Amino acid sequence: MKKTILIAVAAFAIAAVALFGSKYVLAEQSGSSPESGATSYIKATYDSIVALGHGSVAAGAWGDWGSYWNRIRSAAEWVPNGTAGTGDVLTSKTFFPNSRSSQTGTYDNSNLVGTNIRSGTTYGVGQTGTMVASGPCSTQVAHDDAAGTNETINCSKTWADPGDSVTGTDLRSGRGGQDPVTGLIWSNLLKRNGTVIEFSPTTNTTFSWDASHANNIGITAPVAGNRTAVQLCADQGNGWRLPTQKELMQAYIDGSYWNLTQPSNNFWSATVYSATNAWYVALNNGYTDATYKSTARQLRCVR
Repeated sequence: MKKTILIAVAAFAIAAVALFGSKYVLAEQSGSSPESGATSYIKATYDSIVALGHGSVAAGAWGDWGSYWNRIRSAAEWVPNGTAGTGDVLTSKTFFPNSRSSQTGTYDNSNLVGTNIRSGTTYGVGQTGTMVASGPCSTQVAHDDAAGTNETINCSKTWADPGDSVTGTDLRSGRGGQDPVTGLIWSNLLKRNGTVIEFSPTTNTTFSWDASHANNIGITAPVAGNRTAVQLCADQGNGWRLPTQKELMQAYIDGSYWNLTQPSNNFWSATVYSATNAWYVALNNGYTDATYKSTARQLRCVR
């Protein structure tokens, strides 16, 4: 009998040490129970749910069980309420539209740009897709600076701030210098300030494609000498370069008129037409032509 009692006491002691020496206790301290100083499993779960932003302390269909249990139960019972269907999501992409069961998209992914969810549909917690079909613009009625036109009917897209804080990036108020279609980042205008070439969001300078114009001659910085249009962009570092004719034309198609500062100028491209001529593009209406390399035009760089 004594041996049995001793074994029971020893077992209780071991269990007590394991319980009170652990990181968590099994239940909340309440009433006259002594405070152990340990966090309960319930409190640890509640803190984790709060950190994730899940659940609510408000009472639910089950009644009011107090802040901890209300949040735990509401988090456990939450179901996604998106409106996207399998036909809105790219083939092979999985998502959770209106249940906790994963579904797989069936939307044909040919000629698509943007996110994996079709524009106008929601998924998860109030997130909206932006995927749109690429290709010819079926509603474009005029060039972008024509009277009465707007971004929507000209199929222009809103550009974004690339967020890398590189000097010279065109950050037109409320917009940004990165074309969402090509991913290219566009600069402000190049300006001559004394003998220094720098970027400017407000003031422009004209340069020749070759190094024959007065504004191309006698430069001291960032690189000294008589500099061509191609060199003037490269001299700015950070990967800046003079864009090609087709890059300028694509920038116009994607909305340079609405997203870049001072687009209503003719900008030199890096594309050569002949020994004496090179191509330029107007970023306000998409006009492009070749002219003498000695002609003065604006410069805008890309990276």
